Amino acid sequence: MTADDDGNKDVHDDELKNEVSDELDDDVQDNDGTPPRHHVTFGPAAVVVGFLVGLSVLALVFSLPWAGDMAPGVFVLALAYGGLLGAVTALPLGVVLGFLLRPVRNQWVHVGVFFGVFTLVALLIVTLLSPSRVVLENLPIALIIGGAGAVARASVWKMVRVR
Repeated sequence: MTADDDGNKDVHDDELKNEVSDELDDDVQDNDGTPPRHHVTFGPAAVVVGFLVGLSVLALVFSLPWAGDMAPGVFVLALAYGGLLGAVTALPLGVVLGFLLRPVRNQWVHVGVFFGVFTLVALLIVTLLSPSRVVLENLPIALIIGGAGAVARASVWKMVRVR
């Protein structure tokens, strides 16, 4: 190699390092100079889509046992009642979980946590409001609600950004 080749190689390496560092500047340090942390970010559209998917899944599941002409009415009733109840319970819970899970990159962990937390919260609320105080009698509906929460989180998988 000639001296000229080494000089060009050094220039090329410097350019490559600058390009890579420009791309990674956000990940190299946080604003306070701490090492990088992974963040999963989501916007209002992901929240709305997740809520509507979860609400639709629950309304569909609750209307399935009603065969015939009553199924559409039960579906609409479940949408209306679930929308009101979900806006007070599920929507804030989903947003809080989303913020708490920001450092976790693995989307499957998000889906699993949504299932577990939604199931436990639903089990608690249903058990407190149900005339029956037997937890196992309320478990099926809690599992359905937890499943809807997991499906809702999985539905926005492509809408979140992992960095």
